[in-house]
Amino acid sequence: MNFLITILGSGAALPIGARRCSAQVLNIGGFKLLLDCAESTQDRIRYNHLKLQSIGTIIISHLHGDHFFGLPGLLSTMHLCGRTEPVFIAAPKGAREVIETTFALTGNHVGFPLEWHEMDFGEGCQRVFENRKCTVDAFPIDHTVPTYGFRISEKASCVMRPAFTNDTQHDAPATKTYVYCCDTAYSESLLPYLSGADLLCLECTFANELANLAEERKHLTAGQAGRLARMAGVRQLMLSHISARYREPDLLLQQAMQEFENTFVAADNMRIELKKDEASVINLPTQKN
Repeated sequence: MNFLITILGSGAALPIGARRCSAQVLNIGGFKLLLDCAESTQDRIRYNHLKLQSIGTIIISHLHGDHFFGLPGLLSTMHLCGRTEPVFIAAPKGAREVIETTFALTGNHVGFPLEWHEMDFGEGCQRVFENRKCTVDAFPIDHTVPTYGFRISEKASCVMRPAFTNDTQHDAPATKTYVYCCDTAYSESLLPYLSGADLLCLECTFANELANLAEERKHLTAGQAGRLARMAGVRQLMLSHISARYREPDLLLQQAMQEFENTFVAADNMRIELKKDEASVINLPTQKN
């Protein structure tokens, strides 16, 4: 498996039993990247049998608590478990001050380097991380605080090449692209950044009937999420950031599918293998936890 996504949290604002708040781990050819870090992230990492110290890159979309408040505890636990390797953090401007102030006031520290890339731009697209396995490009999205979406692209060197015979053309391996776009108001200016993704993760906080509330709080309805996916020409849409008012997401899924049929809803502890033709859910949790 070259590109595996583990959903640690798929809920919005309030953690409930079946849905913690936003966090995902991407495993791209063995390289692990954490997207967002809500309050229960380190607990969900353990629950999913992921190795905490294997995560060396953390990408934060914005500084709202349901995407960020787990970071001080996660870093502290890494320190307590003996980490010495650096951790790279890309986050909006102000994140470093929050972490350094928290540690200073509480008398805590970490015994490993923190390498920061603080994002502070309001238009266009900027590369915030790159290694031999993938690139991460950030783009601003419209929310109540500075917020960024991310386009994560696998590099060809990370893809397993098929066995070739004399009759087989040596084509370049097929790489995959995952776009993570959390809290945002509806805007078609997003389309160039979402375009052609193999899998698009979009927030889906409200049903269509609460469109006015979605506009006020700068979130998406299910129909708007589906419409953006259709207009961007993505292969598949995954709905996340589900409001706690929707204990069962069937309504949201139905409304999104009216705009874009190839849609599914993220669930906590779900694992998804990203393939060139279609993302495949390889572990669908059944228990309430």
